[in-house]
Amino acid sequence: MESQVIKKLLIFGTMNMAAFMFSQSVVNDTLSPRSKTIDEVVITGNSNPKASIKTSTSISTLKSADIINSAPRTTAEIFRTIPGIRAESSGGEGNSNITVRGVPVSAGGSRYLLIQEDGLPVMQFGDIAFGTQDQFTRFDSFVSRVEALRGGSASVFASNSPAGIINFITKTGEKEGGSITQQIGLNYKNFRTDIDYGTPLGKDFYIGVGGFYRGGDGPRKTGYTSNNGGQFRLSLLKKFEKGNIRIYGKYLDDRTVAYMPMPIAVSGSDSNPDYSSLNNYDILTGALQSSNFKNDVTLGANGQILKSDIRDGMHSVSKTVGAEFNYDFGSGWKLDAKAKYAANDGQFLAPFPASVGSKAEILESVAGYGSAVYAGTNTAVDGNAKYMKTVLFNTKMNNLNNFFSDINISKKWSKVKMNAGVYNSSQNINISWNWNTYLMEVSDNNARLVDIVSNTGTKITDNGLLNYGVPAFGGVNRNYDTKYSVIAPHAQVEINPIEKLTLDFGARYDFGNVSGSFSGTQNTTRAIDINQNGTLETPELAVEVVNGTVPVDYQYGIFGYSFGANYALNSHNAVFARVSQGGSASADRILFAGYNYTNNDDPALDAVKVNKLNQIEVGYKLRGSNYFLNTTLFQAKTIEANYEATTQLRTENRYESFGVEFDGFYKINKSFDIKAGLTYTHAEIKNAIDQTIIGNMPRRTPKLMYSFNPNVNIEKLSFGFFAVGSTKAFTQDSNKLIMPGYIIVNPYVSYKLLKNLTLNVNANNVFNALAITEAEEGTLQGTNGIIRARTLTGRTFGASVKFDF
Repeated sequence: MESQVIKKLLIFGTMNMAAFMFSQSVVNDTLSPRSKTIDEVVITGNSNPKASIKTSTSISTLKSADIINSAPRTTAEIFRTIPGIRAESSGGEGNSNITVRGVPVSAGGSRYLLIQEDGLPVMQFGDIAFGTQDQFTRFDSFVSRVEALRGGSASVFASNSPAGIINFITKTGEKEGGSITQQIGLNYKNFRTDIDYGTPLGKDFYIGVGGFYRGGDGPRKTGYTSNNGGQFRLSLLKKFEKGNIRIYGKYLDDRTVAYMPMPIAVSGSDSNPDYSSLNNYDILTGALQSSNFKNDVTLGANGQILKSDIRDGMHSVSKTVGAEFNYDFGSGWKLDAKAKYAANDGQFLAPFPASVGSKAEILESVAGYGSAVYAGTNTAVDGNAKYMKTVLFNTKMNNLNNFFSDINISKKWSKVKMNAGVYNSSQNINISWNWNTYLMEVSDNNARLVDIVSNTGTKITDNGLLNYGVPAFGGVNRNYDTKYSVIAPHAQVEINPIEKLTLDFGARYDFGNVSGSFSGTQNTTRAIDINQNGTLETPELAVEVVNGTVPVDYQYGIFGYSFGANYALNSHNAVFARVSQGGSASADRILFAGYNYTNNDDPALDAVKVNKLNQIEVGYKLRGSNYFLNTTLFQAKTIEANYEATTQLRTENRYESFGVEFDGFYKINKSFDIKAGLTYTHAEIKNAIDQTIIGNMPRRTPKLMYSFNPNVNIEKLSFGFFAVGSTKAFTQDSNKLIMPGYIIVNPYVSYKLLKNLTLNVNANNVFNALAITEAEEGTLQGTNGIIRARTLTGRTFGASVKFDF
């Protein structure tokens, strides 16, 4: 397979060279208006907005129409069509794993890539456990476009984002008018309304409003309304002679279902596995949620009784207010200032299968087992069915408030542009884990909880609840209340020594300070009447109580730089190169790993405070009146640390990857065009605590990712499809069990019923492809033929009507 890929890359390289030679021979450097090249002005990751062919960076822009046609069912699915970005969007509306160009996904979330809204982060860290940035980000019709920067220049334009930035740029109200879009699910329950409107309020004064509200079950069967909530945005813009000021706000209150790894039957071998659904559980449409599993009661962070509605799922609340100010002092001097405050909180509730098996393996293994019945009944369980020991991830996001500001002053001379600024941020991470253990059957049709009864008739469980806590994981109920502050001076210089050559250099230094504490290192058990009925049931005799508090007080520093050069061969061709260094600070992911968190001179802590990333990029850009092609060769070296709660494993690894990325568009005629992207990556673990994995491919890293979108426009009719694919990858760093390659096809058709009324029908995964994105098990050896894995959702159909006014 690899030799075939290399052959394909050689063919692509030959095509690039041929395209270059052709453009050199037939294209003059001066273009008439009719032969104007396809290019866009980009602002993300650039100190001075400019056409993309004049930058030494890799940036893709997604317009609203492209996003709607790609049929995303979650925000993270939007990113799958961007070359170089791997978005494992199988977790629902949040908790997705996102990375760039072979940079590893060793923990959840997106450690090396930040999501921004209007140039400022949503969260300061992309991998906060159970509080990932995509949980607090929603795409709606108030977003004008999405810009995605891949590569090293991000190291100097944002903290903790050395691999890239995805920037949601919202509307300002300057363009008068708006739209109402009504979406419905055709084979699943989804009802969503988007609205946006902008208008002038007076001379050079504009207002924009927008947002969405939705309800429904989501694309998997949960047994109840699992997606319910919305978002509202407001923008006020005032322009004046030498600048402008903008104030904006966002209110998000959204409940969405969270999908955890699911039980999947596997036969065959590690190198040639055959994945299939269990008898009572369809891995493409099923969910672990159930109408029989709605309520949870546990001991809260402060010793209080915490009652939770599991139907809340990922409940994200964000109240945001921000401001932007731009002023032109004259003589080439400009001021650009941004600031934003967000009050964030919520809850994360999702069942996780700690173990799956037969009645004998799961139920009869419970100490004191005599018999098993379905909870709330005297009906004996089915001896031939499968069962789960389920951990309910009940995590309270008490306080994820943050503040960001970035003040920049720039000066422009004839051949030199300079930008200097100071970034300031504060991120609270106050989270409590209040987990319980349950027993339930494996079923995608409202699975029932199971009670165990002893031989003497005593109930060992309480309505399916086996333990208040998670003894199977060594006890992981915990609290942490930490604060991460950053002051980061940064500067960028751009030089044009000759007409066609642009050199840029940027540097950034993060002064990070961490303070607070965490608890749960020495948990104990006590007898507590949790359900407050006056009787101590068996699970209440040993309730896990959070104990053992550790102070946190340390500093860290991150030096980042990026040097790039772009040479425009002519108006159609450019070559560029870039060398970069950056890093991402470790936040809550290294807590509970046993380091000395108050000793800045401790070499062990010093080695894991910052995850480092060095990158080299060399590329070629081709532009024409009806096409563009971007080719980038890349190399990335990563040093990082992590601690995984469910396995209690600490890792300190070094990774290296190299590859090539293609991003292209070709408009064949006025009726037909095609967009495509392809990324080949060879990645390797260079060093690790576990010496047996050195030389292996990092887990879940495919060698090849690709996407293509042919599109046809015939008068009022538009149709086509987005195809997103990936070759095989390993489930874990041990490089044994393989996840097969897949291709997801999302067709769409759009018809303009009236001048301002458009109907769109689309499908996601129309061929019901099995796409496994992650798995807990690293091998089939020693298993019972069942593993736990997350898959992309099966076939769904949706429709929308958009009214423009």
